[in-house]
Amino acid sequence: MKAWDETEAILYSWLLKQTNSQHETEDIIQEVFLKAMSNSKRFCSLTDGKAWLFKMTKNHFIDRLRKRIALEDIGEHQAAETSLPVMTQLQTCLPRILPKLSDNDRHIIEMCDLNGLTQVEYANAHGLTLPATKARLRRARIELKLRLVKECQVKQDTSGVCCFKRVQ
Repeated sequence: MKAWDETEAILYSWLLKQTNSQHETEDIIQEVFLKAMSNSKRFCSLTDGKAWLFKMTKNHFIDRLRKRIALEDIGEHQAAETSLPVMTQLQTCLPRILPKLSDNDRHIIEMCDLNGLTQVEYANAHGLTLPATKARLRRARIELKLRLVKECQVKQDTSGVCCFKRVQ
C-alpha cells in the first residue's frame, strides 16, 4: 500500500493528460489497483513496487488504446480520431511534414527538438554562435508550425495544441 499511496496521484495525473477523460483515467487506475491487490503476495515481494505500478498503468492505457483502434470500422474512424490525445494524433502528421522542410530546418529540429541535443552542443558542432543557433532554431520551428497548421490543420488555444485533423 505504501507504493500505491506514493504513486497514485502521479499515475492519475499522467493518465489524465493521456486520456483527456476523467472517467477513463479512473477506470484504468482502478484496474491497476485491482491487479496489484489480486497479486498482492507477488506485488509485495517486488523490490520496486512503484516501477511495477507505472509499467502496469502504461500497459493498461496502451491496451485500451489498441482495443479502441481495433474496434473502429471505417465509418467510425473520424469520430474515434478526435477522442485520441492530440499529441498522439499529431505523431501521424509530423513524419509527413519534416521531410518537406529545408535540409537546415529539418536538421536543427531533429537534432535539438527530437534528439535532445542542446543548442550549445549544436552550435559547437556546427561552428555557429549560440545566438545564431537560437535564431536558426526559432525560424525552423516557425516554418514547422506554419506547415502543421496548413497541412495537418493543427489549431492552438491558450494552452497549446488543442485540435487536429489528419489530412490524407
